[in-house]
Amino acid sequence: MQVGRLQLNHFRNYRSLDLVFGDRLNILYGDNAQGKSNILEALSLLSTTRSLRALRESELIFSDEESAQVTAEIAREREGDAELQVSIFQSDKKAVRVNGSKRARVLELLGQFNSVFFGSIDLRIVTGDPSDRRHYLNVEISQISPRYVYDLGHYKRVLEQRNRLLRDLRDRQRPVEDSGLSVWNEQLVRFGAPIIEKRRFFVDRLAPIADRIHQELTDGNESLLVRYLPSVPLTPSSGAGFVRDQSPEDRYITEAQADASATAVQSVPQSTQAAVSDTDSIAEAMRRHMECVGADEARRGTTLLGPQRDDLGLLINGAEARVFGSQGQQRSAALALKLAEFQLIEDYVGEPPVMLLDDVMSDLDDARRSHLLEWVKRRCQTFLTCTNLRSFPESILKEAKIFHVVAGTVTEQETSSNEGLNSR
Repeated sequence: MQVGRLQLNHFRNYRSLDLVFGDRLNILYGDNAQGKSNILEALSLLSTTRSLRALRESELIFSDEESAQVTAEIAREREGDAELQVSIFQSDKKAVRVNGSKRARVLELLGQFNSVFFGSIDLRIVTGDPSDRRHYLNVEISQISPRYVYDLGHYKRVLEQRNRLLRDLRDRQRPVEDSGLSVWNEQLVRFGAPIIEKRRFFVDRLAPIADRIHQELTDGNESLLVRYLPSVPLTPSSGAGFVRDQSPEDRYITEAQADASATAVQSVPQSTQAAVSDTDSIAEAMRRHMECVGADEARRGTTLLGPQRDDLGLLINGAEARVFGSQGQQRSAALALKLAEFQLIEDYVGEPPVMLLDDVMSDLDDARRSHLLEWVKRRCQTFLTCTNLRSFPESILKEAKIFHVVAGTVTEQETSSNEGLNSR
């Protein structure tokens, strides 16, 4: 999977931009706040439909313009080439087109183009709050499971309604009976159980890959244990015979179920061991534990279990990375998760995604920088931003396509003059 051409119109600090990229390493260098990261954000928007940094979609629009467009020509090995476009409006609405044809839903863009972004903001996966790790799971699973996005959107709306009702019951001292809470309970289970199922299968697949890559990054000196920590205590059930229609997503789930049943007991502490492998069993666990916390929820006026309270456990050599890891160790753990995600997407879609690396060279020591460059070299098309080229060996620069970014203008560096650029 490769990006051949990118066109930006009124996007961030670019009034107009038209770039043709190389099929391997593309380096965008220049001072800070010039627009390098905006190009990566545009590419990420095409694969996730969401901004990396903006709180509102309208923040992506240049100056006082009415709308912005991101358009890219994507070369794909399995699905055929495609032209993808996202339009953003001042109302915070978006519209998408695939090969010039407007799609009814923005979510129809998901799966058309896959990318993996890694930058300083991803350190929050390790050091941040549980909400940061849930966001990571949501964004990454969305790329390989459009149904996950559907369930997540419905779950959020149900959760808001249920919490509103719980607050009303608490504040007005209303009895739970005949309040309609049971209806919202079932809706919460209906959309929450598939989310838990997909998160668990994703992490079960991700964990061993992340550990292997982390050991490569640390020359075998450190292990990384990744655990899914659902807020709903799950118990063993007989889900081995669970079968669905075999769409690509279902094949992914079926494969993950087989792995989960074999590895879950070893990778999860005794207190949270779970061999649950199908939505029905998870749904039953949610109903059972809703009864246990029902009185406390009514007293506190909020929902106390469900995907909105899940977390990831990250241990380096057996110690919690968030608390005991050094900054270098935390960066390595975050990078290992992202590279593992890359491999998982590649296995799922059948071709490598595009790698987006935002100013990571200055955050890594020489050894980790070398490991990273070797990892991406010849493996995929990569976009990398940096303030200068001194971190790159001449052999890398000779093979790269290099762009200089200054105040919203991008100049391609002639290939013949790449030698000696690492002095800049």
